[in-house]
Amino acid sequence: MKSQAYVILFMVVMAAIFGAGVTGINLVSESTLEANAAYLRDRALVEVLNLGDLDSLSKADVAALVAERVDQEEVCKDPETGWTFKLIKAYEDAEKTRLAAYAFRFRGPGFWAPIEGILAVEPGLERTCGLTILEQSETPGLGGRVAEPVFLDQFVEENGILIAPSDTGRTVVLNSERAGDRCLDGITGATQTSMAMERILNQYLACFHRAVSNRGTGTNGHTERIPEE
Repeated sequence: MKSQAYVILFMVVMAAIFGAGVTGINLVSESTLEANAAYLRDRALVEVLNLGDLDSLSKADVAALVAERVDQEEVCKDPETGWTFKLIKAYEDAEKTRLAAYAFRFRGPGFWAPIEGILAVEPGLERTCGLTILEQSETPGLGGRVAEPVFLDQFVEENGILIAPSDTGRTVVLNSERAGDRCLDGITGATQTSMAMERILNQYLACFHRAVSNRGTGTNGHTERIPEE
């Protein structure tokens, strides 16, 4: 009986020890994952808003830079679709007196899976000044290049892409020389992904322009889903 009681007690103690260990590991892992996620979010903002050279910035530097020069408190709402979102504002100075750019998150269906990113536009709301992709599962080497400089650079180079509201209803036009500065260069060999990006950007830019024009309505909360057309 004593031997049996000892075995039971031993098993209970060991279970408690291992249980506490697993719980501790989970807590540490959760904290680490949250910290890494926060860093990746901040890093994406520094990149798309061109706030600094990421190769020379530590994680602490990135966090400090975003805290000093980025405001994500304002919420805007598109009066037509009801879409609401956090308007990201970047400043040239820590006092946040000189506006450098606006930005907003977008998410929509790609060819294989959702594509999520952040688009930055100049203060005049007429041209892009940056794009970064946060999530995509397109075909590697083809549609997956949507997250590479070959596609992203056009949103920065040569004054970016013209995204002022258009009478045609299409803010950007895929692979069209006639579109002039509104032309969105697609990815060679990835027609479906390119078409998806054209569709996503046109949907979000239309809502973005209406929402910014509707600022100051007292909207609370935010969502990252846009109503389908």
